[in-house]
Amino acid sequence: MNQIVQKVTAFIIREHNGIKELLVFKHPTTGIQIPAGTVEKGEDIETAVKRETYEETGLRFVEIKSYLGCIENELREGRKIIAETTQVYIEPNLNAIPYEKKLTRGLTVDYHSTQGGFTHVSYIEYNKHPNPTCIRYNITGWVPNENISGQKKRYFFHLTTQEETADAWELKSDGGHIFSPFWAPLSPKPNIVPPQNEWLDFVYEKILVND
Repeated sequence: MNQIVQKVTAFIIREHNGIKELLVFKHPTTGIQIPAGTVEKGEDIETAVKRETYEETGLRFVEIKSYLGCIENELREGRKIIAETTQVYIEPNLNAIPYEKKLTRGLTVDYHSTQGGFTHVSYIEYNKHPNPTCIRYNITGWVPNENISGQKKRYFFHLTTQEETADAWELKSDGGHIFSPFWAPLSPKPNIVPPQNEWLDFVYEKILVND
């Protein structure tokens, strides 16, 4: 399908004791991240970036200071994105046995081939990052073509907050994980999990000098 799946990323900056800091969070299985996520159906990107900020950091009162640009399509060769939460089938037809677990909208998957109205994909989820010790979830199967896309557009925003926070705190995510947000000095560049480190590279000079 040709639907563009939109993503947003929030670079939340504060100045503390004369030092610029970036708000990041530690995910219990996937490492140090920047608040980011998928734009919901009917949602504008500004609302989406504030919602993702709240869901992943707990901050309710944030303001968008500037738009930092976008990556028109960050999907690499051999990759697709799930555009609609979808059942996965063991064969390319709707009467085939489906997997119990669905692939949710916004997941990036490995692309293998297309047959008729179906696309053959794989998705692997590890128990932790970096240095995983096992695969937590592995699925290879067929999804209807209308539920998958080859276009993933990511928007970047610089946000600020007047909300008083600790230097580090914890909150429970919707998925039951415990997220641990904290303020990291912006210089030297914080160590962020791939490919999010590339997002930081993309905007770094702008947020470093932006007042």
